[in-house]
Amino acid sequence: MLGAIIFTVVISKYVSASDQLWRNLANKDFIYNNTYKYDNIIDVIVNSTKTQILDFTEESELLSGFPTRVHVSTNDTTNLEYPLFVTAVQQKGVSSWELPLVIPTRTAVLQFNDMARTLCPHDAGPNITAQSRPTLTLATSSPENILVKIKLKRVQNFYVEVDKEVTLNMTPSSPKYYYFSFDRDPWNLTETKNSTYIPKFNYKPKSVLLMIDSDDDVCAFVSIQNNSCPVFDNEKDMLYQGYYFTMSHKGGITITQSMFPRGFYIVFIVKESDEDCTGISDSESGVRNPGSRFKTFRFRAMEAVSYGDYITGVLVVLALMSCVALLGPIGTAIYCKSRTQEIVLNDETPGPSSSRTEPSVSESVPVLNHDSNDSDLESEPDIGNSLPMPLNVAGLSRACPVAQTRRSNRYFWSALTVAVVYALPVVQLLFTYQRLIFQTGDQDVCYYNFLCAHPLGVLADFNHVYSNIGYVILGLVFMAQIRCRRKFRNIDNQELGIPQHRGLLYSMGLALVMEGLLSACYHLCPNKMNFQFDSSFMYVIAVLCMIKLYQSRHPDVNASAHTTFMLLALLMAIGCLGMMYPNKYFWTFFTIMHLGVCFILTLQIYYVGRLKIEPSIVVKAWKGIKQHGRSAFIPVYRARGVLLVIANIANWALAGYGIYEHGKDLARHLLAILLGNTLLYTLGYVVLKLVHREKISIATLLWLALAHVSWVLAALLFTDSKTHWSQTPAQSRNLNAVCSALNMLDSHDLWHLASASAIFFSFNALLILDDPLADTPRHLIPVF
Repeated sequence: MLGAIIFTVVISKYVSASDQLWRNLANKDFIYNNTYKYDNIIDVIVNSTKTQILDFTEESELLSGFPTRVHVSTNDTTNLEYPLFVTAVQQKGVSSWELPLVIPTRTAVLQFNDMARTLCPHDAGPNITAQSRPTLTLATSSPENILVKIKLKRVQNFYVEVDKEVTLNMTPSSPKYYYFSFDRDPWNLTETKNSTYIPKFNYKPKSVLLMIDSDDDVCAFVSIQNNSCPVFDNEKDMLYQGYYFTMSHKGGITITQSMFPRGFYIVFIVKESDEDCTGISDSESGVRNPGSRFKTFRFRAMEAVSYGDYITGVLVVLALMSCVALLGPIGTAIYCKSRTQEIVLNDETPGPSSSRTEPSVSESVPVLNHDSNDSDLESEPDIGNSLPMPLNVAGLSRACPVAQTRRSNRYFWSALTVAVVYALPVVQLLFTYQRLIFQTGDQDVCYYNFLCAHPLGVLADFNHVYSNIGYVILGLVFMAQIRCRRKFRNIDNQELGIPQHRGLLYSMGLALVMEGLLSACYHLCPNKMNFQFDSSFMYVIAVLCMIKLYQSRHPDVNASAHTTFMLLALLMAIGCLGMMYPNKYFWTFFTIMHLGVCFILTLQIYYVGRLKIEPSIVVKAWKGIKQHGRSAFIPVYRARGVLLVIANIANWALAGYGIYEHGKDLARHLLAILLGNTLLYTLGYVVLKLVHREKISIATLLWLALAHVSWVLAALLFTDSKTHWSQTPAQSRNLNAVCSALNMLDSHDLWHLASASAIFFSFNALLILDDPLADTPRHLIPVF
């Protein structure tokens, strides 16, 4: 009995629902009209009881090869609870939308009462046929009448031609897309009447550079999608196909036929907010008005570089770097020839030669015993009694030759260990980034100069990777020079010339090679999180150059390899933290630390590393001031004191600039500090040589001149940045520019070549700077 009751209740409810459905259908009027024409504005009324079904006709079939674009608008009083549904039925697909179009943002809701959509041309491609006209259905559940305005038209500029600019206007509710084909003759309509309207091309490139410009600040998405339906022309769906990127004023991408053999769609979508382009939320910028979301685009598909351009660029870069590299061996050969003649001459006429006026016997200081053991170096005698006045290299070169060589070699092996351990995970990470681009299509991950980023094989930006070859070639050549020079030095006579720390020189050449390799890895996918890979060995080069200069006159008080690379590790950690937390508090901390390090190094350099930094030093300094008065502030070693004062002024200026700007790019600021101090130290070293009347060879002057010219050129190219990872991807794209040399290279590629040459010239200048002292007794070589 209970089962029968339940069955009766269920059946009665089903019958009641069915009756209600049939009554609703009976109350609806389906109005069909096939008299509507393209390019005319049509007014229709729909409500809960009236559904419109519209078919369209055209006066001519001439434009039937172009897709249809549907424009629909409603009155502003349309209730969000009863939206209007628009359905377009084509031969091979169905599309539908609703009005009002509601787009939520983080701070507001944008409502659009008009929309426009391009219907997907299902037969676009090599076998295109006439596009069928759609059937539109307009329906709503609103009890009130909704006035709907409709217009259909053919998109006559849908097929993109090479080197022809297209202009379009858009809002978030009216995305647009266009089609480009790599086929020589992609349309199968040559024998029909509409062949007059379909564009024809005599030549189709295998790759194109798509250049997009806009004068509006409104943020937009651009998507490159495969020739298939449906076309994803809204923000959420477009992430699932092809390649996409954000832009505000400028955008670009190189597309090859291998990426899209059947052609591709170029989809333009105006974003609902500018946050992704500016990095500023709508609540901060105050952008909420839907009427302001209007944007005008201009785009053009240009032929990209050919394989001939690739070969030309590769060979020219290789030839240029080879010419620069040949200068080193030529200089070394000239040096070796001159040294051979000097050795023969010295064998015939014994007696050391000096590059400066030899003082009298009473003024000369006896050479200290070179056989002293390591305990001599560990002692900390009083400065005034332990070092001769004036200081000479002999007084600071007491280590035995074996210990000195072993200490120097530690630089090379430490640099090699760091290079291998550091480079392997970098290569793995960057190739993962490279694969991520191709798998996800997100072009905002990597900060390329998209208008001069030429893909080749698995590389999305071949030219910026390849242009680092100069670092590798010149670094290897420099290491070969050091090896060739070795047999022409007085390595058996430890009483003459500047001590040669060849391990340090080898580590400089290795650092130059690694800078090229890691910079190439960085350019696989340049962005904020891996910029330290590009700059890390620039830090190493700058620090090693300063140590090389200091080692020339302070052989035994030079920093050890372990201390040096621990300092470099600290610098890299600071640079990484500065990129992750670029706020004013970190910049304040960094500036205080920078100036504190300058103060400590000033004391250590002035007192030749023999001053202990301890709490009692303040008391001792105060007693010295009370005892000697103003004379306590007069430096005993005046030349060294003047150099340190200039260096401190320069560092205070750099620190002031950094704290004033306190931008996001701490890595470049840190690099500017290190390179600036290196160049300043080199200049000071040369000036002090002239002050002490030491000879500077013509070859050294030529290397220094080449180095300075190259550094100036490199600095100009470096400041002409075409990308900036500290900004948003869209803001970085605004800096993009087409290639400026050989159709292959931009200013950053030229920076690679110029900076590699500048470092190589600087290395060679440091290598032979003290060669005129090769036969000078060390007790006659001053310390400064």
